[in-house]
Amino acid sequence: MKLSNSVEVFPGSPNVLVYDRRVVVDLGGKLSSLNLEGEVQLATHGHMDHIAGLLRPSKVKYLPKEDLWALSLLGRRVMTYGFSSKDSPIFTYDLVKDEISTSGDPEVEVIKLPGHTPGHSGYILDNLLYAGDAFFGRKILESFVFPFYLDFWAALDSLQVIKEMMRSLNNVVISHGPIQEKRKMSETLEFNISYAEKLVSWVKDSISYGATAEEVVVKLMSKVGEVRPTNVTLNSITAKSILSQVAKEIRVEERGVVYKA
Repeated sequence: MKLSNSVEVFPGSPNVLVYDRRVVVDLGGKLSSLNLEGEVQLATHGHMDHIAGLLRPSKVKYLPKEDLWALSLLGRRVMTYGFSSKDSPIFTYDLVKDEISTSGDPEVEVIKLPGHTPGHSGYILDNLLYAGDAFFGRKILESFVFPFYLDFWAALDSLQVIKEMMRSLNNVVISHGPIQEKRKMSETLEFNISYAEKLVSWVKDSISYGATAEEVVVKLMSKVGEVRPTNVTLNSITAKSILSQVAKEIRVEERGVVYKA
C-alpha cells in the first residue's frame, strides 16, 4: 500500500513500512520472509515479532539502546514474559531464537515512545510517524483486554506525545491495526486513550475486596473469551503497573500479593 511517493506499507501484524526503497521498519511476524533486503533495518523495540529484519545482512541494523537486552533469547523472554527458563508451553511468542547483533545509526528521526518496552520508539519518515506498538487497532485492543505495556503510565504519556505530534504529521502508522487516513488514525488514538481510562476503572472495581494481579486479569479477560496461561502471564505485567498506582493497600496473603482499593 503506497502512502506517498517514498513510503509503502505491507499490511500484516506487524505492518511493515518501507521508506525510499532502502529503509525497512519492523520486519517480522508473518511477514518475516518478505524479500525486503533494505540497507537499513529498523526495529521499534525488541519484541520477537518486530526484529526479524535485524537478522538480515544490512548496512544498518538498529534497535533502541534501552531494548538491547533483546539481543539474546533470554533477554527477549524476560522482556515479554517477565522471566526465562528452559522451553515451556508458555513461551508462545518465541518467534526469533537466534542471537542478534546491531550496527550503525538509524539515519531517520527517532521519537522516544516508552511504555510498551523501555526503549520503544517511533520513526519519522517523509513526515509520517511509524508508531509501532505505542497504540493498537480497536479490535486488537478489545480482544486482548490489556494493552501490553511494561509501564502503563509511561505508555499513556507517549500517547499524549503522539497526539500532540499528529497536528503537524501527514499520518501515523501502527504495527498492529488497520492502515488508515490521518482522521481515522486520530480517532483510533483517541479510542486507545479513552480505553486506557476505562481499563483503570475496571481494575479499580476488581479490587474492591482485594485481589491479586492474576485474579484481576482472569476476571476481566473472562468477559471476552477463553483465558490462557500465556495471556495471564503477559497481562499480569500491565495489571501490576496499574495496580501499583491505584491500590490503597498492598499486602501479602497465602494466594500472593493482594491489592485493595
